[in-house]
Amino acid sequence: MTQRTLYRLIENIGSRSFASEEDMLTAILEEIVRSERTSITGGRIWKLLPDDKKYRLVYEHGNIDPVVTGFEIRLKGYAVFEQVARRRTVLANETNHKLREKGIIRYSATGIGNRVEIGEIAYFEYMMAFNAEKVEPELKYILSIAGQAVTQMLNSRRSEAEKRSLQSEMDLARDLQRRLLPEHEYSFGNYELYGISVPERTVGGDFFNYYPLPEDPDRMGISIGDAASKGFAAAVQALFVAGALMMSVETESKISSMLRRINAINHRIFPHERFLTLCYCELFAGEEGLLLYSNAGHSKPIHYHAHSGECTELTVTGPVIGLIPDAQFTVTNTNLLSGDVLLLYTDGISEANDGEVEYGEERIIEIIKRHATGTAKDICLELLQDVQTFSADGVYSDDKTVVVIKRQ
Repeated sequence: MTQRTLYRLIENIGSRSFASEEDMLTAILEEIVRSERTSITGGRIWKLLPDDKKYRLVYEHGNIDPVVTGFEIRLKGYAVFEQVARRRTVLANETNHKLREKGIIRYSATGIGNRVEIGEIAYFEYMMAFNAEKVEPELKYILSIAGQAVTQMLNSRRSEAEKRSLQSEMDLARDLQRRLLPEHEYSFGNYELYGISVPERTVGGDFFNYYPLPEDPDRMGISIGDAASKGFAAAVQALFVAGALMMSVETESKISSMLRRINAINHRIFPHERFLTLCYCELFAGEEGLLLYSNAGHSKPIHYHAHSGECTELTVTGPVIGLIPDAQFTVTNTNLLSGDVLLLYTDGISEANDGEVEYGEERIIEIIKRHATGTAKDICLELLQDVQTFSADGVYSDDKTVVVIKRQ
């Protein structure tokens, strides 16, 4: 299961109506355990009792030997609670004899919700612990995403009324966002570019931009990004990253260094549950059609090869922005030859649905092939129109952004 797939799974559950927070957490836990795309066999939800300085077991599910709902463990003397408070997600060996008797030897746990200070340590309101057939380091990364995503769902639920009161501020943010987005159409050397972003709400977490470099007229940058959260919070993060890129591209010649700096700043400024996917490319004028790119967890751009009529995907070269403070981002390259098309998009395109199935990458590829002889604008607008028609009766919708680069 990919990071984005897990986040979307949790987001879809969190968008439903629940009588209480714990009902929502229970539904999310059950869905994660049920998923065939992970090796998780069972899980438990623990709730912090600040006054008693304990965690209480409030729910357990899966192929596990039940403990007993209401079982409590004191904070003092149980090191895992402090480790989760400091790191959010840990792989741990069980030390509690009662839990070891139930077959819990090694597991992974992740913190959820806001933090409550008890003494010198800020503990999470909730903790989810999971058992798996093999508890490997990869599980830690998957559950780190789960912890952040569930926290985002909790915060969204709690702040719904507050968000409604911020409508006027949202209108101002929308105007600012529109001013920062570039003109749709752009030309560079023998390339034509066309991009468009359609927010699902007043403001959105998607963005794209073009970066001409006056000191190096034979090189230009293109970015596309997607903040994982929604509404105002997503717009703030998207605006921040878009602005950081605008300032960085002219002063930082190395793409990997630029992304490392933006990632570190995001991790420091924004809450851990808010991350952002980003693909940054640099086009070079010249016969080779060189394109450098780094893809931070973003939907894979699609490269249409005019000579063969086939499409390939550009790989992901690093983690999402803001999740890991010291993340590294690899830069790789491809070549755009005469007639080639490169299409960058956010997952609001591929994950648009008609109520039953998602639009998917294959439909995107079909549109590119069908209109490859047209202009970048033709391809972009045809894809958006097809997606909007396809998803007219869908139950879920997201910001939609497309950027098309075509070598003339």
